[in-house]
Amino acid sequence: TTMLWTRCILFLSILSFSAAARFGSSGRLFAAVTPRRAPVTATALAKSRSTDDILKLRGGAGPLDPSIVVKTASVIAGIQGLVLQFAPVDTSISYGLDEEGSRKPMNALAAAYYGTAIVTWAATAAYLCFVDNATAKGAFTLILCIWMYENLRNMLGKTTEKAGGSSDGVKTFLLIELLSLYGMTQTYSDTVLKILGVFFSLSGLHYILDPAGASKFYNKLEECDDIGKSQMQGIGYGILAQSLVFVAMSFLDYDGLRAVGLGSVSWFILHVYGIVSGKYDKLGILRNPMLFWLAFHAAVIYTTLF
Repeated sequence: TTMLWTRCILFLSILSFSAAARFGSSGRLFAAVTPRRAPVTATALAKSRSTDDILKLRGGAGPLDPSIVVKTASVIAGIQGLVLQFAPVDTSISYGLDEEGSRKPMNALAAAYYGTAIVTWAATAAYLCFVDNATAKGAFTLILCIWMYENLRNMLGKTTEKAGGSSDGVKTFLLIELLSLYGMTQTYSDTVLKILGVFFSLSGLHYILDPAGASKFYNKLEECDDIGKSQMQGIGYGILAQSLVFVAMSFLDYDGLRAVGLGSVSWFILHVYGIVSGKYDKLGILRNPMLFWLAFHAAVIYTTLF
């Protein structure tokens, strides 16, 4: 299984780099299928410079083009997130987690949401890299839709109830997401984005610092074993990663690439702690895949922030 996983990763990496080199950093692939925007004023255009224009000015660390690195990272992380989201049990087992524990409804639920958190970070990175004149509001609207889909899937499938919890928290977040989507269309959308960036950052920290308490608070899930706690913490680091992107763009005036790099710091800390503390070894998680993801996010951080 480990060899197959390694070969898949190498194949996807080569494929992604080839695609990035072929289509370049101007987003021509998406421009071909995306309708043209209405003309904007010179001031608005200056404020919404594309990520690629910024990259031409700031370059990147060493010989690596940060645009290609992040585009490739978004593809690989997006595929991994989707696999975990839609096949949480099999994916957890492939990483070395106990089969019986992985099949518990609560742990499978947590793993699926962990996958969704990975997908939202990858989707944010992809949007900011591939789409011309990408904005923080556009990226946040995209991830709100992804979270809404997962929460609707949960609610309609009664996944939380099958795990012994309540869907009240899911319904509450659906309402927040709907109101947030509405807020993104209003004149006060910048303020809404800042508030949501802080709110979701705090929510992510809640899952990281008290995974059992967070699962009980949001989903009324009483029992949380070590696998469940680990998956919940993964959700927290993922929520924090995506939130840091928007906090950086809203409060620190970061361009899209630097903001994605800052979000990657959250993932990097997750894997450093898991390896150094021995948590991964205790859970039986295979070390090599985790070292890959550690190096993966280190590359994103190095090329975008330094």
